[in-house]
Amino acid sequence: MIKGRNLLCEVNVKDIAFINAIFEWYHEIGTVRTRDKKKGLIEIWLSPNFFEEGLKVVNYLKNGKFVEKIEVLEEIGDNWHKK
Repeated sequence: MIKGRNLLCEVNVKDIAFINAIFEWYHEIGTVRTRDKKKGLIEIWLSPNFFEEGLKVVNYLKNGKFVEKIEVLEEIGDNWHKK
């Protein structure tokens, strides 16, 4: 079974709720988890079936200026829940 991928992203704190709402609406693509609200760190889990579409959403939000800042810091493994 192919697992999804987790992206650690830095965003503007005021945009966390908006980004979460986008992924809640398209829940089959991915989900958002806030890792550190004060620093604006979120994790976006992208479904293995919709990974490319999920990256398009991230780039659309970034390039379309819908959010002030969204930067993918790294791709993290399946041990995100242990941190």
